[in-house]
Amino acid sequence: MSGIRITYSGLVSLSFGLAKIIVGLFFVTIITRLLLVEEFGTWALISGLFVYGVVLSPIFSFWATRETARKINSGKTSVLAEGLFSVAGMGIYILAVMLVSPQTDVDPNVLIFAVLLIPAMYIHKILSAINLGWKPHTVPLSNFYADLAKIPLVLIFLYYFDMGVIGVIIAFFIGFIINNLALLWYGREKVKNKIKKEFIQKWLKISWLPLYPQIAPLFARSDIVIFSVITGSVIGLAYYSAALVIAGIVGFAGAFSIGVYGKLLGEEKKNYLGHSITLQTYFMILFAGLSIIFAEYGLFVLNPIYQIASLIVIILTIRIFFQTLNGLFSHILTGIEDVDTKIESKFKDYVKSKLFTVPTIQLIQTVSYVCLLSFILIISSNTSTQLELVVWWVLLAVCVEIPLTIFLVKLIRKSVEINIEKIRIGKYLVVATIVFGTTFMFLDQDEISNSWFFDPDQLHGVNGLVEFLPPLLFFIILSSISYLIITGIIDSKIRDLFRAIIHEVKKTK
Repeated sequence: MSGIRITYSGLVSLSFGLAKIIVGLFFVTIITRLLLVEEFGTWALISGLFVYGVVLSPIFSFWATRETARKINSGKTSVLAEGLFSVAGMGIYILAVMLVSPQTDVDPNVLIFAVLLIPAMYIHKILSAINLGWKPHTVPLSNFYADLAKIPLVLIFLYYFDMGVIGVIIAFFIGFIINNLALLWYGREKVKNKIKKEFIQKWLKISWLPLYPQIAPLFARSDIVIFSVITGSVIGLAYYSAALVIAGIVGFAGAFSIGVYGKLLGEEKKNYLGHSITLQTYFMILFAGLSIIFAEYGLFVLNPIYQIASLIVIILTIRIFFQTLNGLFSHILTGIEDVDTKIESKFKDYVKSKLFTVPTIQLIQTVSYVCLLSFILIISSNTSTQLELVVWWVLLAVCVEIPLTIFLVKLIRKSVEINIEKIRIGKYLVVATIVFGTTFMFLDQDEISNSWFFDPDQLHGVNGLVEFLPPLLFFIILSSISYLIITGIIDSKIRDLFRAIIHEVKKTK
């Protein structure tokens, strides 16, 4: 029987996810206002290259979650193995830099310096995987600590020492150290066991199984590298990354279902799945509404230079909405799979399992996406602006994400009895449309533009934010509370959620 409490883990994770949004936006605002567009684009390229450096991480982190949830004591062994393999990850990252940097206008020394983060990322992944199988709510909690610590660090490195991207890398490195220490403390009971080479032998023997699902994300995240190589510039990446900060808020709703995967691995009951999907979608709709309505204003907070990317925010919000759903559906499908618990399972059994089927579907999707993106960029790069190319990029991303959602839903219905509450979700959509549509009409565009937005003196630094943020926060809070209150009045499940929140708060007193 799993000890994971879905609602409790979800509420804690979502609470710290909301705090992380606030802290994260503040952190990114510092970066976007103190870095030049080219420097911010360089950081975006580095983030894209990381996907190659951490490609070996799942060999051990994949099993860490599954075995921890099933009370198999392999924690210390997995941490040691992950640390050793991070050296190979550093080599892969440097190789990727050597191949990509000649095709772009980026200083290769800055890209190579970022290899410092690879070992820290490997340790973070394995410790997060262990905690996800035991106390999933501690992962966003540790992330929050790190994000909080990075704010003064990046201010010191960028504002006082003017270190540029190098300063961002150092701030992230120290943040990872804080994050990893917190995760190690929370998961200390799971890493006290002995180191056993039998575990490593087993993991390496079937290493193809956790590595195979990484091929799809590898292709998907290659879009950043492909864009910079074909266009020869990182300007478009800067616009894309700024828009992703605002649109990415939707992804935080996935925190509500953070405990689903571990609970599925630890017990046979599955009657909570429909409930988890409904509530995650409830918060996704809220965050999507905020991202879309306040797209232009959010970009102004980051830096007025990026305001022209508001359309990209809207399109990216739709993509991340379906991407977050797909993440939950994938966890459900792989969480109910038990082929790895059977000693007699052979290669053909794994190939027939959902551990292989789900990543195969994702691989088909991402290969199609990357091929189409490359084709569009090649034929358009000489006739379109960087901003126009990014718009085509994100439109394509949406077009390939929705079919995957449809396919995964069909696969879930064939695999497990689950009630997807379409009527309830429809009610949330209607309420969101009314609330955020009304908010949009009340926002006096001309007055806001003249008083806050297009003042050329506000292009750099933090001037103007003191006057701008209070009215913006007022509209954000008002529309959010309206959505919560109206849905609470018309839907019993949301009222039950509010009661659960009150109950958990009382228990902590």
